[in-house]
Amino acid sequence: MDGLRFVFERIFSLRLLVVAAAAGLAVAGDAVPLLGYVDSLLLGALGDATGDAMDAGGLAEPAWSEAAIRGALMAVAMFLVLAVPRLGGAVALPVVLLLAGALVVVQAALMFYQSVWLPLGEVVALLMAGYLVMLFWLQPQRTILSLTSNVVDARTRLSKLLLRQGQADDALEVLADCPADDQTLELQYDIAIAQERKRQYDKACATFRQIVASRRNFRDAGKRLAALESMASEVNRVGGAGFDSTRTLVLPEQNLSRPTLGRYEIEREIGRGAMGVVYLGKDPKISRTVAIKTLSYQAFDPAELSDLKSRFFREAEAAGRLNHPAIVTVYDVGEEADLAFIAMDYAQGRPLSDFGKPDRLLPLNTVLMIVARVADALGYAHGQNIIHRDIKPGNIIYNPDNGDIKITDFGIAKISDDSRTRTGSVMGSPLYMSPEQLKGQKVTGASDTYSLGVTLYKLVSGHTPYQGETLAALTYQILNKRPRSVREFNKDLPNGVVRLINKAIQREPEKRFANAATMAEAIRRQAARDTEEVS
Repeated sequence: MDGLRFVFERIFSLRLLVVAAAAGLAVAGDAVPLLGYVDSLLLGALGDATGDAMDAGGLAEPAWSEAAIRGALMAVAMFLVLAVPRLGGAVALPVVLLLAGALVVVQAALMFYQSVWLPLGEVVALLMAGYLVMLFWLQPQRTILSLTSNVVDARTRLSKLLLRQGQADDALEVLADCPADDQTLELQYDIAIAQERKRQYDKACATFRQIVASRRNFRDAGKRLAALESMASEVNRVGGAGFDSTRTLVLPEQNLSRPTLGRYEIEREIGRGAMGVVYLGKDPKISRTVAIKTLSYQAFDPAELSDLKSRFFREAEAAGRLNHPAIVTVYDVGEEADLAFIAMDYAQGRPLSDFGKPDRLLPLNTVLMIVARVADALGYAHGQNIIHRDIKPGNIIYNPDNGDIKITDFGIAKISDDSRTRTGSVMGSPLYMSPEQLKGQKVTGASDTYSLGVTLYKLVSGHTPYQGETLAALTYQILNKRPRSVREFNKDLPNGVVRLINKAIQREPEKRFANAATMAEAIRRQAARDTEEVS
């Protein structure tokens, strides 16, 4: 395409007139009286210059003159069309005068020394007249070229700006009419990399194909194209590149860029839940390791997405304002085409669910201190008008090496109380849900203290207060039956701990602890008594 454009730009212009004029003179130069007059002037001038009285009629025109004139005309035409635009009007002028003088000298030499008359007037006339035509053509052409260059530069700058803003498709569209030079190809390459990192494999393939079509060996575009085509085939085989609750992100092979969510580079999967996958990521701007929890839109009814997203971002923003050592810090929230995500502090350690089996229980005093610190953090969050709504062992990270704890899933859990999946099941963790939450009623901080009481029950016994084979059976048990006594599973549990648990998991919210801070204080008092009894 660029080659055809080059040809048309050089043919369909005033240059075509110059070439046509040369061809016309070569074919029918004798029919133009003006050109014969030019030859007469040259002949008279040469005769006057030498003072020679030679009779013009004594000069002979050789048989090869016609072919020589035609060749000279075409050579002059090529000079005017190709060389003059490159030289420019000012530089070309002395060259044109020199050529015209050379033609006159050649004609004089042939006339005086060979008695040969070679009518070069046509050639000189074409040279001078053609130069004037090209001179008038060059000025606007120079302006056009300057404007074209400015437009290309502006498009390039705009494309770079759009790319920095994450609008790779728009950046590529801006470059559509730009020549395939090094600058354009470099920018197209960067756009393809951005598309690749955004998991837009089909678009990245198309961009790399465009680069390879313009210049086959440009950087590693060919290798990346081959790898991407293989990747796209694999993604299509497993059913698409989207996120959902059962499928992790397809991570590319080493010679491709790591996928990104927002500005975060995805390194590997570290967990998954009912609503999405959790990834270990890195913020390249500040080299910070983060955990990225995703919320897949595919897990929800499309009719609920608008409300879902608005609440997700509103509540994630609220969670981002929490600043407590026992709460995972929320750094950022974002949205892709198929998911929303929260970037948060990567908590080192293990979820307490790892210590919730009868043969893996932590020491009682350790459990009490952990739950007390969780209650402190919940009290702080409740003071900020934020209810967690999904407190359970799996959402509490414990680091046995230094004793640190972190509560995770603020924001995401809050929207799961009344959002339903495509199958119609209530999102969340029913084993740890309060009765009012299961009923779909408005919940307060008392709902979190209930869930924390069930968590304490689990961590000291390896079981939960209620058990049901189905969600309906479990819900019925929680709403209507008395909980199983924790003593059924841990006969050595102190009476004070049993009373703590029983108070925390009361069915009526008003019978539970007044708030999470009160619960934390009661747990610490019990831990202190247990320590005194042991000592």
